[in-house]
Parts: sequence; C-alpha cells; structure tokens
Amino acid sequence: MKKMNIERLIGATKTEILEELGEGFNFYPDNLWVYDFKKNWWSKSLLLLSFDNNMLIDIKIKKSFFKFL
Repeated sequence: MKKMNIERLIGATKTEILEELGEGFNFYPDNLWVYDFKKNWWSKSLLLLSFDNNMLIDIKIKKSFFKFL
C-alpha cells in the first residue's frame, strides 16, 4: 500500500476506497473492511475501515507483534 494521509479518506464512498486502496480481501457489502497496512518479520499493522451507508465513518490502525514462545 502506498504512503498516504489516510485521514483524508473519511467521508469517502466504498467505490472511492476501492479506487484508492484496491479490493484487498474485502466483501463489498460488509461494513468493516481490513487492509494490510504495514508488515515485517516482527509486527503487522492492519487498517480497519468502518462504513455506514457505504460511506467511510471511522479508521483505526491495529498493530500486533510476534510473540516468542
């Protein structure tokens, strides 16, 4: 995913998000879409997009780290 100001996407439609970020593995009718935002060998960041009436209303970034056993 290219570097961008993701906050500017608030208010965008699902179609506009598809044009900007691509399809990913999202199911169009769902109100929550997930994109791999950043990934390396020890962590992974996900971009969580929440929609209401096909309009983006919230963006969250979820980060997880590799756990050593």
